[in-house]
Amino acid sequence: MVIPERTREVHKVVVPLLLVKLGVVFFSLMTLFLVIIGVDYFHVLGRMGENKALKGENFKLRQEIQTVRNKVDSMEVTIERVRNYAKKLQILTGQGSGKNQPEMPMGPLETEPERLPSSRNDKRSQKLFPEPDFSNVRLDVAAQGLDDKIQKLQNAGEETEGELSKLHTYLIAKSAVINATPSLLPIGGWISSTFGYRRNPYDGSYRLHSGVDIAAEPGTPVRAPADGDVIFSGYREGYGKVIVIDHGYGIRTLFAHNSALFVGQSAKVKRGETISQVGNTGRSTGPHLHYEIRKNGIPVNPSTFFSRARF
Repeated sequence: MVIPERTREVHKVVVPLLLVKLGVVFFSLMTLFLVIIGVDYFHVLGRMGENKALKGENFKLRQEIQTVRNKVDSMEVTIERVRNYAKKLQILTGQGSGKNQPEMPMGPLETEPERLPSSRNDKRSQKLFPEPDFSNVRLDVAAQGLDDKIQKLQNAGEETEGELSKLHTYLIAKSAVINATPSLLPIGGWISSTFGYRRNPYDGSYRLHSGVDIAAEPGTPVRAPADGDVIFSGYREGYGKVIVIDHGYGIRTLFAHNSALFVGQSAKVKRGETISQVGNTGRSTGPHLHYEIRKNGIPVNPSTFFSRARF
């Protein structure tokens, strides 16, 4: 009802009840709609913060994967260099198989990570404010490629370790043979009588001289030409004071006509160790060392064992 001041006439305005009800319903729907929009908006803001954090974590993970990948590449180069060095050693020591071994199958990793395809049925796409997705970068592909490469490097390392182990065993055995080979002259002097048949200075008979005679001053130190075990140290008829060393591998050396013996039977001697002194004991025409080398009990020419090295 409206009453104006001048005319004092009363105007009556009637609002239908249905319109009032529709207004109330409309107002309620708008209020609910705004509430839903507000809730969804704040929810999206929260998800955006989480996705931003995930993006930062993914970036750090990619950096870490790249760092590990660089280290793996460096390891690959190092292992390949070691394998080539091992092959050279095998060739130099005669242990190479002579077969061309296949190179280590190493493929490059993916340079760029894959991205997941977007789904049209994604519930988030149906929201009023679609959430930006920063977590769709796949790190599992790069990680899987890195794992495969590390496994191949591990296999290559184990293979190289086996080759080097065999080579190490061979070199140890070879070193033992070298240490047991009497390749050095036991004294510094001159050879007064060589190996071979000659006339015996005592009875004039023609017989085998089973060693070499090295003339030297009395008292000159006699040194072991290789590692070994002393199996005899004492006096022997015709040889005088004698030392016999067993070097293993069927090789024995004999040192005769000594004036003094410094090692006893069963002693272990090393290459270069003093074992006696030059003398003139036994059947001898003057101070010298009678030096023999026997291979499986058979006398061999000591000159074939000599090298340029001297004590």
